[in-house]
Amino acid sequence: MLPPRPRAPAPLALITLFGSALLANTFSAPAHAEANPYYVGAALNLSHVSNIYRQNSNANNDTVSTASLLAGLDQRFGRQRLFADASLQANRYQSNSGLNNRGYTLKAGLDWATVERLSGSLSVNNSRSLANYNIGSGVTPIFKKNIEDNKQLDLVARLGLATKISMEAQGGLRSRRFTAQEYARLEFDQKRASLGLFYRPSSDLSVGLAGRLTRDEYPRYNLVNPITGSYTASVFERKDLDLTSRIVLSGASTVEGRLSSGRSKVKSGQGRDFSGITGRVSWLWQPTARWNLSSSISRDTGLETSFFNFGGNSLSSDQNRISTAAQFSANYELSAKLTLNAGFSTSKTDRRDEFLNQQSSSYDRDKSLNLGARWAYSRGIQLGCQYSKSSRDSSISVYVFDADSYGCYGQIILN
Repeated sequence: MLPPRPRAPAPLALITLFGSALLANTFSAPAHAEANPYYVGAALNLSHVSNIYRQNSNANNDTVSTASLLAGLDQRFGRQRLFADASLQANRYQSNSGLNNRGYTLKAGLDWATVERLSGSLSVNNSRSLANYNIGSGVTPIFKKNIEDNKQLDLVARLGLATKISMEAQGGLRSRRFTAQEYARLEFDQKRASLGLFYRPSSDLSVGLAGRLTRDEYPRYNLVNPITGSYTASVFERKDLDLTSRIVLSGASTVEGRLSSGRSKVKSGQGRDFSGITGRVSWLWQPTARWNLSSSISRDTGLETSFFNFGGNSLSSDQNRISTAAQFSANYELSAKLTLNAGFSTSKTDRRDEFLNQQSSSYDRDKSLNLGARWAYSRGIQLGCQYSKSSRDSSISVYVFDADSYGCYGQIILN
């Protein structure tokens, strides 16, 4: 076990923080009698991470401590609802101090409705964190700090044309940036819009048909001159026809699905065209009051695969790829205060590149497993431990890796 250093006093801080929280919770209990739309909090996490850089040999292990400040609100006023969840994180590596970093997450939005049949939402989802290492997709593995910035804006407007029929328009912007030049080809700016009709004959069934248009621009897709650092951009346009459905099979089982027929074409620069069927199906099932199960399968291509939440991490945003993924998660309430959770994900990715009029194919097979337990001392105080394991098999040997992590965390919420 690595010796502790003065700059990472997480265990002592954890004990102090939760000792103070227990006293605060004891003496401030009556304050919860009135609902408060705001909350503030703090969290500490201490974990051991194996193979930080996801190498196929010479794994580098470390102990990582993360301190977080939390804040948020959930406020209704009339027909509107304003909500936000934000966190600031400070991550410290005991041995690899060059990876120390600060990150954040921000999820906020407004749900709105008028007196008539018009309603919608506006939401943002931004984050900054240390990027995944050995991401594949033709990117040479690196061994230095690489910060990833994600920004997302979504707009939705609904118009009720009749009691059971509505029209829905959606639009959005997404972008991703990295500080490491080696990841430049994975940076993108996306614009998307869709318009569709939805039929809801009952609260248990809805069916929709929508047209979707997406434009993806990779400003630094191809490195032209390594000496000067000059790049050329690639632009892709994608058109999809989406058939969606949501079916409540029973009070404990819900199935949602999307089947899309689409075509993606290269408008400028280099890349791969695509034409075919993509989609996603998810199933939520609560067989008993203590069990919550969820599963999903998906198939998509290009940038859309990067928004799959695979084992807690997003996949690569490379365009020249088709990915099929499956996920399963389970939560079991062992008691009123203790909850167990488990999850498994697998992904199959096929990739094709073209260089000097020569085509080459490669594949990646990713797997992820996680196990955890969470104990709620009270509504605002939680302790938990988690174990996770990730691995990849690939036709390119340098992309093969096996890594795991385990650790415990504590969280305090005051409102």
